[in-house]
Amino acid sequence: MPIPASKTVLFPKTAKDRVFSVMREWIIDGTLKPGEQIFDKEIAEYFAVSRTPVREAFQMLAEQKLINISPGKESRVTDIDPVSARQSYELLSVLESLAVKYAISNTTEEALQVLEDSIIKLKEAIDSGNPVKANEADHMFHLKILELSGNDFLRLFCETLETHVSRVEILYFSQQDISEILLASVEEHEMILDAIKSGNAEEACRIMAENWKNMILYIEKYINEA
Repeated sequence: MPIPASKTVLFPKTAKDRVFSVMREWIIDGTLKPGEQIFDKEIAEYFAVSRTPVREAFQMLAEQKLINISPGKESRVTDIDPVSARQSYELLSVLESLAVKYAISNTTEEALQVLEDSIIKLKEAIDSGNPVKANEADHMFHLKILELSGNDFLRLFCETLETHVSRVEILYFSQQDISEILLASVEEHEMILDAIKSGNAEEACRIMAENWKNMILYIEKYINEA
């Protein structure tokens, strides 16, 4: 199982949460590939922890549909399913439109700066051709809006959905020339930010929905051609 050679230091979180967080990132960025078998013993040795927090982390990943666990047999990273991918985008187009509506009344100058910085980072990632950094910058933008919504249930559900679409996008971005698509996303992010600044909730909701829906066509085209 090709996990990174360098050791990851566990920060002041529970071992379970840290293992879960790092493994989720490995699944998102493709370090652990769809269908790949994973072993709790190897993961435990990597993190220098017992198998108990690793198995607990596996269960959390399974609950988010990122791995499949066959009791007494094996654990594997889930495959990317085109139907589930479309549904995730469709749900996000609705839920994050609601999130930006809630966020407008909670916006601060500091939050606006985070949103502006994320757009700058997205442009830089496009210029450098770095799909992982592009995804991180995009996630930074959407995460800040979810935080501003003030609704933890909405935020947590959208973050789970974004985990799944990130897997698809990083794979897609790494194999296609998608600079034109990402530049269109930059423009949509800028329009959302302008709508937030002006307090135009209706416009912000409309563009947020379009931002997610537009990706459906690009991703499905890639999946069908793969």
